[in-house]
Amino acid sequence: MTMDERQRRRDGSKRAQASRERRVGAKARRKKINTIYGIGAAMVVATIIAAVVLFQSGEVELGVKVAELDGQHSAPYSYNQQITIKGEPVRIPPTSGNHFAVPSVYGFLGVDLIPEAVVHNMEHGSVVLWYQPDDAILAGQINQLVQSLNKSCIVAGSYADQSFMVTATIWGRALPQKTYDESALRAFINDYRGEKGPEAGICWNE
Repeated sequence: MTMDERQRRRDGSKRAQASRERRVGAKARRKKINTIYGIGAAMVVATIIAAVVLFQSGEVELGVKVAELDGQHSAPYSYNQQITIKGEPVRIPPTSGNHFAVPSVYGFLGVDLIPEAVVHNMEHGSVVLWYQPDDAILAGQINQLVQSLNKSCIVAGSYADQSFMVTATIWGRALPQKTYDESALRAFINDYRGEKGPEAGICWNE
């Protein structure tokens, strides 16, 4: 074998070795990229699952929590209506406290609500929708919302003694709105109707 042939063989061997090293390197890089993508996908899935679990466990709560009062079927009838939201003092409808022995009828009433009656409904798990009076368009929107959801465990009527256009309440919680937001009200009702209150669930059978 001549010297040139030996040199060509050595050069060929080096090229083959370099080619093998490139293939090994490319394979390692692909494996690393796949691992990174796999970890990223797993993190996204874990985040979604955690969000679903938090929502289903009730840790994601709508509206604002209001300090709860004892609920007796007797006077005095006084309520926590002056609260602070984001540093602003506001007035909301009642969310708990003493009340009449007989609750209000359910559904869209279209008249002024009697707090001492509807607080009893909230004790049984009802959602109460309190809207500003003398607004026929707003009243019609609330009526349509109640009709679309079925009146079970919902009471709706007018109420002027609040800082808001509409407020949805359950026992110990309120969702006040300065402008009408049907999707938020619907979500509040779907999440809490029949679920909150010292005697929650009774409203389904009334």
